[in-house]
Amino acid sequence: MTSVNCELARDALSAAADGELPTAERPTLDAHLAGCPGCCQHAFLIEQLDRSVRVRPAEPVPDLVAAVTARARPARLGRGGWIRPALAWVAIVIFAQSAPALVFGEATGANTHVARHVGAFGVALAVGLAYAAWRPHRAFGLLPFTAALVGTVLLSALFDVLDGDRTALAESAHIGELIGLTLLWMLAGSPGWRGLPKRRKTHSATA
Repeated sequence: MTSVNCELARDALSAAADGELPTAERPTLDAHLAGCPGCCQHAFLIEQLDRSVRVRPAEPVPDLVAAVTARARPARLGRGGWIRPALAWVAIVIFAQSAPALVFGEATGANTHVARHVGAFGVALAVGLAYAAWRPHRAFGLLPFTAALVGTVLLSALFDVLDGDRTALAESAHIGELIGLTLLWMLAGSPGWRGLPKRRKTHSATA
């Protein structure tokens, strides 16, 4: 830019504001500004506009922390972290009860095929509970399937007792599965517990 008129100078000022003006062209622009009050005023306005844009206050952003944390399901480790080892122990017990049926196909009142299916469900449940004890933040995701599995197992046990096929004592073997579901629910943050209506305390007035 050997010589410059006002139009080219103002284009150069815009490029300079964006940091795109070549260093070699800066002296020619400064020489033009020294003798052109109109371009000097234009340069001043660009500088003022650039400064106001750069230092303008940030737009307010709504605080979403409370809303996000309210919907989160952080794991609850219990007092002294007792829930995780208790859940792991229940998983071991269920695995020990179910593995023989899966491997040998033997279960009271069931043929080999049905026994292996029952054993497979029990081993899968034990693995899921053990995984939740190892990775407690996964407990909430495992809860719906575990609740459905344990619920249907307990319902079938109830039908067997009502039909007289099994005794209540024999079906008490499923108590471990119920305990495992309860511990998993507690570890998942006891979902649904906070939604229960709280009883209002009534205070009787004394004269």
